[in-house]
Amino acid sequence: MAQTQRQQGVKAGILIRFLASCYDIVILLGVAMLLVGLPITLSKELFGATPPQWIQYLLFLCVSYAYFVGFWVKGGSTTGMRPWKLRVAMSETGDPITLLAASVRYTVLMITWLALGMTLVYMMYRDTNHFLFFLAAGIPALSLIVMAISSARLPLHDIISGTGIFRIKG
Repeated sequence: MAQTQRQQGVKAGILIRFLASCYDIVILLGVAMLLVGLPITLSKELFGATPPQWIQYLLFLCVSYAYFVGFWVKGGSTTGMRPWKLRVAMSETGDPITLLAASVRYTVLMITWLALGMTLVYMMYRDTNHFLFFLAAGIPALSLIVMAISSARLPLHDIISGTGIFRIKG
């Protein structure tokens, strides 16, 4: 019986990770339009019933969780990561990511992205003297600072979940 050889990789840099994230966001918005936006619109038009805003947000979070965690656990990479040959794996061993690690990674990543979104909204409305602006701006800033000063160059969500993104050679 032949053993399959594990692919070798190097840690991915911030630019390539950013490009993959942009690609994933575009894909996720399309999927969310089909799985969340379309049913809500049909519910509104056919039955005159609009689900509460919190249910709409919860549905979007469920779809994004299924997208990211499903791809990370099943194949090691999302659709946005594949063109650049990126894989998510456990940092120390290089083993495939577990469901628990993927869930932790997703949770911390979403907190960072939501904080970044809040920061941009506060900046758009020029409400930068608000305490929540500084709190929201601090979370993505902390993640970038940790990435810059850590020896492994990992962002906060990868450190907390024990994962890393690697670029596969070849």
